[in-house]
Amino acid sequence: MAKILFAHPLFLAKNADEAAASSPYFPLGLLYLAGYVREQGHEVAIFDGTFEADESSFRVALDEHRPDVVGISALLPTREMALTLASMAAEAGAVVVLGGPDPTLSPQTYLAAESVDVVVHHEGEQTIARLLDLVDVGALDLSTLREEPGVAYRADERVTINEPRAPIADLDTLPFPARDLIDMDRYLESWQNDAGYSSMTISTTRGCPYGCDWCKEAVHGDGFRQRSPESVAKEMKLLKSTYNIDRLRMVDDVDAIDRSWLEQWAEKVEAGGAAIPFEALNDLQRQDIPLLDVRDSL
Repeated sequence: MAKILFAHPLFLAKNADEAAASSPYFPLGLLYLAGYVREQGHEVAIFDGTFEADESSFRVALDEHRPDVVGISALLPTREMALTLASMAAEAGAVVVLGGPDPTLSPQTYLAAESVDVVVHHEGEQTIARLLDLVDVGALDLSTLREEPGVAYRADERVTINEPRAPIADLDTLPFPARDLIDMDRYLESWQNDAGYSSMTISTTRGCPYGCDWCKEAVHGDGFRQRSPESVAKEMKLLKSTYNIDRLRMVDDVDAIDRSWLEQWAEKVEAGGAAIPFEALNDLQRQDIPLLDVRDSL
């Protein structure tokens, strides 16, 4: 099967703003991609730049893993470094794929770099797995890219952006993020030293139903989907038993849309002994007494 090295291009040592914020969170979206393509049978490794001194460590990772494909996830603040890693990956002979929020918003920006072969836009699990299948049989070329939703590429000196791939409807079919592929202890140690407690992120939904202009090209689209309460409780139980964390951070774009879901979630968590104190990505806006009772029970 094809070998892919995913790369997280954030280096705290080279990013003063992120370093000042302290208590970093691991790249959850990248770990979802890694877990999915690993389940499809491909060989997966992750380069996480968070605690590395500089990009020279990425060259070491390229030499060690010798990937067929390098997949780099980019945000606007990490665009420059993502393109630096892309150039290094291309020099190593890998097919270079960029994805994430910034490439989804502006595929042309990344494809302007000769080192970037393909941009995966919007939700990436199925698309990156499909690209790896094509690489595995030596069939990744312009003719096959033209037929693939969810990609952008150069053809005849022009950028072609295909239609997005339909998002995954049942989020419970996704494997849990591949947290075992990065140094999770380093993150937990950093949190303990900086905040006095350990914390990890978890995602229970994808998409947002509100359609605000500023995030209309979000990776997960405008179709709101939510994991089952059972699935979330199961992951919380795993995190609690594996990492013994003090707190969770819910990184969903929106919270508390479905009151019945929250109540079922609280029941499943309590029944499974999976309760962990948590905080939301933003301030909770829909606060009332019953909802606060649900939150406090976790």
